[in-house]
Amino acid sequence: MIVAMARSRKESSTEQAGAPAAGAWRPRPLSGDRPTYQALADAIAADIAHGRLGPGDRLPTHRALARTLGVTVGTVARGYAEAERRGLVGGEVGRGTFIRSGFGVSPTAGDELVDLASLHPPAGKIDTIALLSETLNAVAADPSALRTVIDTERGNDAPAHRQAAADWLAHGAFRPDADQLTLTAGGQHALVAALSALVAPGTAVATTALTNPGLLAAARQLRLPVVAVAADGAGMTPDALADACAGGAVSVVHLQSTLDNPTGRVVPAARRAALAEVCARAGVWVIEDDPLGALVADRPDPVAALLPERTCHVASAAKVLSLGLRVGLLTTPPAARARLVAAVRATAWLAAPLLGEVFARWVDEGTAARIVAARAAAAIERRALAADLLSTYEIVAAPQAPHLWLPLPEPWTAGQVVAAARQVGVLISPGDDYAVSRATSAHGVRIGLNAEVDDDRLRRALLDLVALLVAGPLPGGLS
Repeated sequence: MIVAMARSRKESSTEQAGAPAAGAWRPRPLSGDRPTYQALADAIAADIAHGRLGPGDRLPTHRALARTLGVTVGTVARGYAEAERRGLVGGEVGRGTFIRSGFGVSPTAGDELVDLASLHPPAGKIDTIALLSETLNAVAADPSALRTVIDTERGNDAPAHRQAAADWLAHGAFRPDADQLTLTAGGQHALVAALSALVAPGTAVATTALTNPGLLAAARQLRLPVVAVAADGAGMTPDALADACAGGAVSVVHLQSTLDNPTGRVVPAARRAALAEVCARAGVWVIEDDPLGALVADRPDPVAALLPERTCHVASAAKVLSLGLRVGLLTTPPAARARLVAAVRATAWLAAPLLGEVFARWVDEGTAARIVAARAAAAIERRALAADLLSTYEIVAAPQAPHLWLPLPEPWTAGQVVAAARQVGVLISPGDDYAVSRATSAHGVRIGLNAEVDDDRLRRALLDLVALLVAGPLPGGLS
């Protein structure tokens, strides 16, 4: 994918400590789940990324490497050609094949952009289109279901749909009653409704300094101030939250307890309990933003189970089942239920009953659980791949996270990396998209391990990103 372009590098880097002697390089064991020539190109890219190969290093001759690997000379030639196509190596007639002194930033003609900017958990070995087709055929053949879809009673969610939502959310000590549930037109709709109903005039929403951009967009639309609260590796810190809530300046606290956006971390049980205690003492409302929670089967109890009288829990079918299944699940504390339902009705009246019927059937028949299990398994595999390729960087995302936060090495800036990555055909999200304010340090990027990208393209894209990071930005800070 990477094609070399003119940019000067200091050739003295070829003499760095640990660089292999001319022609002495030997790759680590090649991946057996893909063509050998592609695995060889991947091995070259990985060793460049991890400093085992540097600019100007000469690779073994085709014949010598073929003998070492036990493959044909033609296979090595194809592997070197693939590495050259990616801009990693260059051949010189009569001299051999060398690691290039710079890495290009232009995608090969015809290559499509690899979208690692979106957040859509990988599907695993499951065909959601076939499952949806079966369900829609079943609905069409069921007169009772059709009446539910067409004649929703007085504009209310069908009781069976709310019960399915309650069953779906039940986890550990969190056992919401169906009467507490309101279905919405997706998780973002639920978030907007909760903010509009719960934030008191003249007060602010508190969240972590890096947070869900959906919250920031909703707050801007509603003209609500947002306060950044310090966080550490375990999430928002209780002392910082207590300081933010002092004096009544904050009326709503936004928490992402499981697989938060953008870091992918899971807040430990003890920290959840401590945050719930702070919120109880301060008398503030909590919006627990939890669209990905189902991917972590052993997650701690949500804050909604620890502080049910003050917590509005927001979940979504779209992120973990299917993007087109725009069904949000809003668990409402009794004291605020009337306000929350009114806010939902004012903004979208109610969730589409047909989507509610599909969701309810998937829950009741166990289809939803199978989809989530497949997505979680696929996310674990991809997260492990990303962690291996990015092993020199500090990745905090949980094993089931379908995305991760990549802190950037100096002298890169987020803007430079995003621009350079796009030029090699990879889309990633800059940290500024998640920052509460410009004063917030957002020296990183979010990488999505998305369903639309197959395993091979993901591997190559990550290798290209690491090669870019190792090469460094262009002189003058341009990308």
